[in-house]
Amino acid sequence: GASRSWIDNFLGTPVRYNAMVEAVCPLPNGRHVVWWVDPSIVASGIFSQEEWAIEFSRLKNAYCGRDEEDGGLAQLNTLLGDVWGVAASSYPNSIQDVPFLQDVNVVLLNVPVSSKWAGYFFGGNNLRKTSSSNSNEALALFINASQMKADLNFSISTLLHESTHMVNFYQRSIVKGVVHDTWLEETSAMMTEDIIAPAVLNGYNKVLSYRLPIYASSGGNVSYINWPTLADASIHYAMGGGFGAFLNRRYGLSIYQQLVTGCNEEVVDSPALTSYACLDGLIKANGGIGFSDEFARFGATVFGQLPAVGMLAGYGYPAKQAGRYQLQAGDMSLLVPESASTLTLASASASGYGATFHVFQRDVISVGKTTYVRSGVVVPANTSLMVVIQ
Repeated sequence: GASRSWIDNFLGTPVRYNAMVEAVCPLPNGRHVVWWVDPSIVASGIFSQEEWAIEFSRLKNAYCGRDEEDGGLAQLNTLLGDVWGVAASSYPNSIQDVPFLQDVNVVLLNVPVSSKWAGYFFGGNNLRKTSSSNSNEALALFINASQMKADLNFSISTLLHESTHMVNFYQRSIVKGVVHDTWLEETSAMMTEDIIAPAVLNGYNKVLSYRLPIYASSGGNVSYINWPTLADASIHYAMGGGFGAFLNRRYGLSIYQQLVTGCNEEVVDSPALTSYACLDGLIKANGGIGFSDEFARFGATVFGQLPAVGMLAGYGYPAKQAGRYQLQAGDMSLLVPESASTLTLASASASGYGATFHVFQRDVISVGKTTYVRSGVVVPANTSLMVVIQ
């Protein structure tokens, strides 16, 4: 029943919304999740009162759990750490966990259809208003009610994604004073969508069902480490989510967790290159050859349309047990990539490849042919060529 004004700070002029507390649920670490609901969600007709009661209950149960230990946020905290803590005392302009632990506030808003976000976390809300006048002075996660109407499972997965950003902000930026570049930060959050979201959503996996088909249909020609603005990065999200899920099946929970606990180097020249070195180092530390090898295998898996079973080790999306989590198999043979990349192998050889691109070319041997020859293939320096024969 409590009410307050919340400021939407997403990519533009701050907008205020009034919201009321619809529920509160406890977390194992002593915090609480407070659910703030914009009354116009029902008043505007997005949901009827009956529809809202059902959908809100599903959202709350997935995130908080029917008992404290099984909720999505509790599982995330177990794997990656708490959302806030005593290290914030080193930053007097930020909110503090004294005299009481900060609540996690989930703010459900009826924002305009033109809004380009399904949900978001903004670390600026962790500042006091004396330092940032538009801060909400709270641990806050925002969710778009229209997206909930379109696909509730998508929104719950998004809430866990944004919660990962909240954890990373504290555990890395506040505790260690280090940050991931956007591409690796977003990949980390999408690894949560591949690991925890299916466990609380009866198998729903946004990466396998939504992101990977987008990347396959793109035809590649996307630079992973050169991430555009967050509002215009659909294909980059598809690529990063697919690669994160690929690494989950190769290394289980190890790299996912070590993206928080490892990589403590300071950003020297470029956040993108520092983060590249971070992930490259983690892959090597866990027995892999390095980033470039894993990235090439991922590209061959997607654009070679490899099935989930019967593959050589290190290819495909096989089912995998990772701790308590059963990672699902992903059959890339069911996806339909473009017939060829926008940037073909031939034109790329002439013009040069961009950093961390995938490009491909599909050749078909006619029925009855028993031999195949293609000559003049040039593999430029600092690139790798994989040939998939089916």
